[in-house]
Amino acid sequence: MAEQDEFDAARRRLPVGEHVRGQVVRIPRPGTIGLFVDLGQEPLGFVDVLLLPHDPAEWPSVGTVTTFEVLQHRPGQVRLFPVDASFRSNYLPTSLSHEEWLAIKMRFPIGSVVAATVTHVFTRDREYVVRFTGRSSALEWTGQAPRVGTTGRYTITRHLDHTRRVVLTPADQTPIDLDGTSDKRWGRRPGP
Repeated sequence: MAEQDEFDAARRRLPVGEHVRGQVVRIPRPGTIGLFVDLGQEPLGFVDVLLLPHDPAEWPSVGTVTTFEVLQHRPGQVRLFPVDASFRSNYLPTSLSHEEWLAIKMRFPIGSVVAATVTHVFTRDREYVVRFTGRSSALEWTGQAPRVGTTGRYTITRHLDHTRRVVLTPADQTPIDLDGTSDKRWGRRPGP
């Protein structure tokens, strides 16, 4: 239970999409795994090798202090994305062009509400993925896990320009009842 409390505390302190400063503290097997970042308190941050330059000589060295975007939480770890373009690969989290990303931001302005359906649930990380109007977004959950196939109302809360992601939060506990088979907590269940 203490591990879950620490996990939830890290999520509150370092929400997905936040930019945080950290110091590179360890680079095990350069070019193979990634690097670890001290964020000032537990848990450690981690940058995956796929997000770093292909040549490990271009990676930030141990002791470098720089800015990262919070990508994801895992028990005992915060996954990070380097904000400084010189410390990351040419890899983009999506293949969206700048113009495509601007069009998405205009189509889904902050504060708008969308209907979204749960497509995946990851119990270890307490995350789930929802699909809405041709887009997907990952959300964190506490308490009872959502069920795949349920639909609910979600508010667009942020646009993450570095990783080109749209962040959603549940709009409320009001289910979308399109066919009379409402589920009180997570929305409508598809099917008969």
